[in-house]
Amino acid sequence: MKQSVVRLIGAAIILAAPLAGAAANDAYPHKPIALQLGFPPGQATDTVARMLAERAAARLGQPVIVENKPGQGGSVLLSSFVRQAPDGYTLTIAATGAAVTNHFLYKTVNYKTPDDFTPVGLVADLPLVLVARPGMPFKDVAGLVAYARQHPGKLNYASPGTGTSSNLAMETLKHQNGLRIEHIPYQGSARAMTDLLAGQVDIAFDTVPAVQAFVSSGKLKALAIGSEDRLKLFPDVPTMKESGFGTVPAHVWIGFLLPKGAQPAVVEKLNSVFNAVLQEKEVTEKLENLGVVAHTTTPQGFEAMLREELPRWGAIVKDAGLQPQ
Repeated sequence: MKQSVVRLIGAAIILAAPLAGAAANDAYPHKPIALQLGFPPGQATDTVARMLAERAAARLGQPVIVENKPGQGGSVLLSSFVRQAPDGYTLTIAATGAAVTNHFLYKTVNYKTPDDFTPVGLVADLPLVLVARPGMPFKDVAGLVAYARQHPGKLNYASPGTGTSSNLAMETLKHQNGLRIEHIPYQGSARAMTDLLAGQVDIAFDTVPAVQAFVSSGKLKALAIGSEDRLKLFPDVPTMKESGFGTVPAHVWIGFLLPKGAQPAVVEKLNSVFNAVLQEKEVTEKLENLGVVAHTTTPQGFEAMLREELPRWGAIVKDAGLQPQ
């Protein structure tokens, strides 16, 4: 009799286990989600992340709290992020630099993309704008290149940090054209723009949200933009391709990652929610006004993209003559 009872209890537990798992997945999320960013407040990634977090929170029924943890172009954050619990309550938006290019620039990077993460989905592309302070005696990329050749070592440029796409775009432009321009790295775009406006640095590649107000007001001049086509925001600014420098990788993508081992149901739910947010008319219009090109992908599609990006950016870093530090 006792053996029969034990067998019945065991069978009940086995049958109940999948139901309990399903119920747990259906209940997700039951507490706030931390959205960690490897960039300081005010940067383009931060602006986009906060917009998406607010909209996603309404759909998820739980707050999505943005936490800024800048350093090394986002790699400091990802180094700690891989040790977080893969329960869906710690999420990040990673950019090209931290997720891919820093593998080739820093010997200290202790994670491997995408194997140490669970890809959730691509978010957007952010074209970079090449800007100069008004006092510079050139108005386009060809003029910049000619001036830099005539005055080697005289110019300097700002970037949001070593290993960022802004840094790589300028290093590629330098390498392809034999230029000597000093790199001045900052912790984020805001500080870089402050010194550019003050005349402490001469030029920079940065995102549309970082430079838009300054270009529109005439405080900075835009030489070219890294988008496929001209943007409505800057109809008079030519693309890098139009300018004759189309091989310079002047753009950055951003995408959602979870720690490795996240449950498929959690990944699919987050992917579905954020894809829905990215297709909201108001969000699409706001992103367009920021010069941001939104994307929706499956988790599998984003993972495949990451695997393709690694060798591509590895070649870009090599061609730019950069060595890992």
